[in-house]
Amino acid sequence: MIAKNQIETLAVYGVSRELQRSPRIVPESLEQSLTEEFQMPIVTWGLRRNISLRHLLGYNTLVYVSISSVLASEEPIFDVLTDGLAGQHYVSMLFIYKRLGDQPPTTIIKIGKFVSVQWHNELITYTPFPELTLLNLTKTGYQHLDILMDLRGYEFKVPIFQDPPVVFQLPNGEISGVLGYMLHAYVRHRRGRLRLEPVAGVDRYNYPEHLMLAAARGEIEMGVHPYSPMQLGSSQTAGSFPLAATNTCVLVPWIRESPSARFMRHAIRVNGCFFLILLLVTTLAWQLVRTEGRRGIQLTLVAFFQQSLPGGQFQRLRDPYKFIHVAVLLASFVLWSLRTGNLSSVFTSQLPGPQIETAKDFLATPLRLMLTESEMQMYFTTGLLPSSLKPRLLVVNRTTLREHLENLNTSYAYCTTVEHWTVVQLQQRRMNRPYFRVASKLCTAYQVLRFPMQWNSPFERNLYKFSTHSRQFGFWNHWISRSNQEAIRIGLVVQLTDDYKPFISLTLKDFESLTKLYILLLLGSFICLLVELFWNYYRNNRA
Repeated sequence: MIAKNQIETLAVYGVSRELQRSPRIVPESLEQSLTEEFQMPIVTWGLRRNISLRHLLGYNTLVYVSISSVLASEEPIFDVLTDGLAGQHYVSMLFIYKRLGDQPPTTIIKIGKFVSVQWHNELITYTPFPELTLLNLTKTGYQHLDILMDLRGYEFKVPIFQDPPVVFQLPNGEISGVLGYMLHAYVRHRRGRLRLEPVAGVDRYNYPEHLMLAAARGEIEMGVHPYSPMQLGSSQTAGSFPLAATNTCVLVPWIRESPSARFMRHAIRVNGCFFLILLLVTTLAWQLVRTEGRRGIQLTLVAFFQQSLPGGQFQRLRDPYKFIHVAVLLASFVLWSLRTGNLSSVFTSQLPGPQIETAKDFLATPLRLMLTESEMQMYFTTGLLPSSLKPRLLVVNRTTLREHLENLNTSYAYCTTVEHWTVVQLQQRRMNRPYFRVASKLCTAYQVLRFPMQWNSPFERNLYKFSTHSRQFGFWNHWISRSNQEAIRIGLVVQLTDDYKPFISLTLKDFESLTKLYILLLLGSFICLLVELFWNYYRNNRA
């Protein structure tokens, strides 16, 4: 300790107990032992309380305190320490405890009370937090002492801005949000104090520029707003506390086709391919076998529209062709049933069609990706999102981006984190047809969300245990539900609604489109009939 802290002066506090000291235990006084061991000047202080060493101690002074009891009611030197050293948090202190007479061994509970008294009387402080070491020279009754279970007298100064539902401040001045509740519960359970310092003009888009490094600069012990390694400047943080996994995905609008367009697509996909293949096969077969290719076209049209050949013509066919004709009729019937089923499902079901999932899907749409300058550097300069999307980027300021996101403007796509996606889900919770979804294949790799803390903070391990227990016993889910409700109640998250349409019926325009299509098909059939009549007339005249 002397070498590590470069101690130059020793100050000893103690009560003379020469009459109580047993030569078999301590052959010489503490002062004499320290003088011989360290060869440096020593100031010895007794029970006089009218003179203070407050202005005589330097940064390189080590204070020894000799006590015979860890209880303030039994040890008079504690009053002297309170008067002389209260607030002198820059000096190192060494308490030497020696049991006198036949006193029973000190329990770990009494040692905990001893430390609490020192904190309450401001003999030691938390920032910088003292490294408390218990060395049991007799090797009896030793137990680990967690000194962070009682934080009375310590105040956590926490800057805060509105970032629902993670952390935000209520109108009554209290902290809310799932992480805010966790920190508040931790400080309250440890009997400390939490002082919130609202910061104006800061949101999740410019948070790294202001508050992320506050703990690294020593301005605060820990922050309540989390950060991820994806954020710019995160490598400059000091300590950290892991919270959960997070990533960033592209927020894209739902693609919903009109019923008539979906019906046409289904009809072409189901019937079109089969018709073309059947037409090609039958035409080639009749051309190769009997050099009557147009007969194959006729049979294809007859079978496709589920019309059997006339009896005389059917009887003239060979048996293999009869089986083929009947099989084609059955296949056409099955396809017609599928077409009818697709028609009903298109107009009655709410199942969405193909959506934007990959960069190729995104580029096939006219969408642009709206983001801030910092987001572009985080995700595209570092290569976390596909570079093929760069031509579609629209860089705006954070105010413009927030306005579009608050109104859920579907004219653009956006970048969203796991935390912000929770806000979007709350906005769309009352909507029957939500506006936005997450493109699952346009996401970054998962990163660890962290609390910013000072380097080698003594609260890290203790807070980690508290966080683990809160998740294990269900408090975390309760905080999530409560913070979501409060964010909606105070207006930080506005829930949007849309018109409820339980059944998508055909409109007049849809019927007009289907009627026009039917007329075109009839017209095509009529033209084919005229062509066939003229062809037969021409062939008969030539004969």
